[in-house]
Amino acid sequence: MKTLLKFVFFIPFIVIVIISCQQIKNITHTLSSFSSLRFKIENITEFKLAGVPIATKSSINDFSPIDAVKIGQEIARNKLPASFIINIAVKNPNTGVGGTKPIPVTIKQMSWTLFIDGIQTVSGKLQKEFQYPASNTVGHLPLEVSIDLFEFFGNRGYDGLINLALYLGGIKSDPSKIAIEAIPTFSTPFGDYQSPKIRITSDSFN
Repeated sequence: MKTLLKFVFFIPFIVIVIISCQQIKNITHTLSSFSSLRFKIENITEFKLAGVPIATKSSINDFSPIDAVKIGQEIARNKLPASFIINIAVKNPNTGVGGTKPIPVTIKQMSWTLFIDGIQTVSGKLQKEFQYPASNTVGHLPLEVSIDLFEFFGNRGYDGLINLALYLGGIKSDPSKIAIEAIPTFSTPFGDYQSPKIRITSDSFN
């Protein structure tokens, strides 16, 4: 009788162990199949040069005399403040395709460094979290940038600085001149994951 009672009480323990092992196995399988988010620079918007919007401009001649004087005064002080938004397209590959578990991912934090024409410039960190569901929908990450272009490109002179700004944020804006090196930390239902350093360009999703 005592043996029978021991066996009866032992059954729930076995069940708990089996369930716990299966849960651990599922979590391990999910983590092993986890893929980091993929990034690609989409475009540059809201570019302002010394406070002057340049999205509709294609050459130095498009600036009004007042705007040209304003920019010229900044350059005369060895400064040329610029602000813009780098819009990054984001893909979450953890959609559940191929028998893997769909995993929503949040960018909890990300430190980044901006390269322009291959030259390392300013660095920063995200100010808030961004969430990306487990779907095939492409999400977005707006990266706000403030930079003194003169500090890094002042040797190009007035025309060179203006042309660089127009190439980045003018009417024919081309994001191929920029790249971002970043170290994101992802938050998942199973904990945080810090990615190795990644390089984000406009060429393809990385």
